[in-house]
This record gives sequence, structure tokens and C-alpha cells, in this order.
Amino acid sequence: MNSQNSQPTQVHQHNNPALDAIIQTSIAAEYIRQQVDGVCGKLGINGTQYNVLRILKRHHPQGCSRGEILTHLIEKSVDVTRVIDALERRGFVERARTTSDRRLSLSMITSTGITLLTDLDAEFMILLKDIGNKLENEQWLNLSQLCKLLYKE
Repeated sequence: MNSQNSQPTQVHQHNNPALDAIIQTSIAAEYIRQQVDGVCGKLGINGTQYNVLRILKRHHPQGCSRGEILTHLIEKSVDVTRVIDALERRGFVERARTTSDRRLSLSMITSTGITLLTDLDAEFMILLKDIGNKLENEQWLNLSQLCKLLYKE
């Protein structure tokens, strides 16, 4: 769907099934990203910031370096430093220098960041139910397995 006018995105059929699948997968991923950004936007963050907070929550209380965060992100082209800077300005993240290497800083989620994630949980459960109802469980499992085949070496 095109979010600007709620009309289905026009996709032309090709004689190449792989190309068709790549296009459809990209459209579906963008649709999901927009839905996630919509939920996060209600509380003033975006989907990438949400993902960083989720990563930091999993590593709470020890925190993560910028490089560690990047390894856990789905989108590898993200400027993690800017994302952390924005979250820090809002009080969702704090940084601390390590004692072993003063050049290295660790980012840690704050109690305010944890509260934000808790507030988003209910919204995400609604989103997950809405999107989850679009396919049967077996279809979701098949889609997941097919996607894994594409990026596993």
C-alpha cells in the first residue's frame, strides 16, 4: 500500500520469479517498517531507536558498545552514534566510559527508557495481532524459513 493515498502499490509482473519475490519482499518490509514507526511515533521515537532500546534492554545493566549494538541491528547502515545521541538527549540512554579503554563507551538503557518500552508493549501487541492475522501460523512459519534461506550462507 502507498501510505500517501492508501492505494495498492503498482507492481509490474516480470518474467523472473526471483525479481518478483525481491520486489514483494521489499514492499512488505517497508510496510512493516512504516507500521512500527507509526507505533513508535506515538511516543516520539522511530523504529530504529526502538530497536536500539530493545537491544540495550536485553543487555541491561552492563550495556553495549556502539559496535555491539550495530551487530544486533537488522539495518546495518544506521548511524548508531546519532541514534544513541538522540536517545541520550531524551534521557532513555546514558553512556559510561570503560575503565580498560577510555576511548570505548558503553550505552545503557535508563529506567526512563525501560518505562518507554513498557508503554510501547501494549501498542506492539495490537500491531502484532493486526499484522499476524494477515497470514495463518503455518504461512508465517514458511515465510520465516524462506527468508532465512536467502541470507544464510
